[in-house]
Amino acid sequence: MLRLFSYVVDHDLGFAPNPFGGFCTLAKCKFGSKKRNVVEMAEEGDWIAGTGGADLRKSAGHGKLIYAMRVDEKISLAEYCRTMNGKRIDAEHEIIENGRYALISRHFYYFGRNAIDLGEIPRKDLNHPFEKKGPSYRCDFTTEYVQAFTKWLESTFKTGVHGQPCKRHPDLRKAGCSSKVRRKPCRR
Repeated sequence: MLRLFSYVVDHDLGFAPNPFGGFCTLAKCKFGSKKRNVVEMAEEGDWIAGTGGADLRKSAGHGKLIYAMRVDEKISLAEYCRTMNGKRIDAEHEIIENGRYALISRHFYYFGRNAIDLGEIPRKDLNHPFEKKGPSYRCDFTTEYVQAFTKWLESTFKTGVHGQPCKRHPDLRKAGCSSKVRRKPCRR
């Protein structure tokens, strides 16, 4: 069954998600709660959508789509840190814990500062808000809606990076995570 997880990207720093280097990863995000999180629940083939958080200094604001990615690989965080250490900032200096994972996508749309207004997303077959407000995630989308959403993304945008993070993580530059995308202020 095709699934879509929607959650709030409270801090859009280019770290979690990390859309640089030709793929998008979600590795150090949403851990620490007693409830299973997006990274634990998602499987290969599922889609993840991150919407804006409330603080415009760190995110795009509510009502915005910061990124969407299809999960192409799900590996243990230990394996991710072993294979990506030195190549990605989200794989450095990690205390490896069992049961933690990293999601990897080569098929992603990252908007960051150029976040898409959720009103532009098709509403057909959507019987509730797209956006999950507050902690956790929502995953109650019908298969028909997920297909319509992904078809809209694929027909409207090219895969890849369409904007810089709202606030860049300080280690991005030294990790070689640069982009030539013009930086604009986050918008409401």
